[in-house]
Amino acid sequence: MRFKKYLNLQEEIELRDLNGDFLKKALRLKTFSITSKDLQFLEHKKEIQFVVRTTWFPDLDLNSTISSTKFDKVAHNELLSKLKSSDKTNAGNLIHYSMPGIGPGEFMFYFMYDNLTVGGGSSKGVDLKLGSNTAELKSIKVSVSGRSKWVPQGWISGFFMGGAVDTSALANKIHVEMQKQGIKKGGSGSGLEYASGAMAELKQKSPTKYAQFEREFGRLANTYFSKETVVFINNTSTQSSYGEILHVGPVNARNVRMEVITQSKIKPMVKI
Repeated sequence: MRFKKYLNLQEEIELRDLNGDFLKKALRLKTFSITSKDLQFLEHKKEIQFVVRTTWFPDLDLNSTISSTKFDKVAHNELLSKLKSSDKTNAGNLIHYSMPGIGPGEFMFYFMYDNLTVGGGSSKGVDLKLGSNTAELKSIKVSVSGRSKWVPQGWISGFFMGGAVDTSALANKIHVEMQKQGIKKGGSGSGLEYASGAMAELKQKSPTKYAQFEREFGRLANTYFSKETVVFINNTSTQSSYGEILHVGPVNARNVRMEVITQSKIKPMVKI
């Protein structure tokens, strides 16, 4: 708090006569000299928040950042709305900031939450740490019109379950049945690739086997979703809810189905 009060005092005395629009243009940057390791700690949190605010959102009051130690969908989306109103382009840069070892949305969370750190590569199953609360962050797609007639409208997709749940054995079983039914795998690599069309065809040709696979996948999904707090954010930049939290908390495994097989692993689709 002392740091923010100091900033407010300095801004009032020294910056009140400066042209904010000119400063924003002069400081137009897309990347910062910040590493993923910096995001694993709170040590330079205030400095990073100050740099990002000053460079991308100069009219933002740093007291607007989220001090709660709980993941809060409403507070997150309200602050993100302010950032988009301040500078939509830079809000997009923040949401999808590219940094080795950091996934989509993680830098945004680090900036927006005063007490949040981002898990490193060794933090299996944990992307975000907020006080004593932890979560996996999933940057997802939202089906707005029954995408490809496979993902139902309003369902989310486009992500893997965490590394703690291995779906490769089930993917191999599905591959065997695909071959029996004469359904060719896609892709040119060695990994298994079956798009939504192939999955739909298998369901039509072998409904009993497909239902069996769905039940097995449901058990795997239950193992994952019953233990993890999951934060879903919209990763579709053309949608108004880009970057917003769509769901935070546990997921009922009964609302999870198989979407596609890619890289020899099964991606789910989820009703939230």
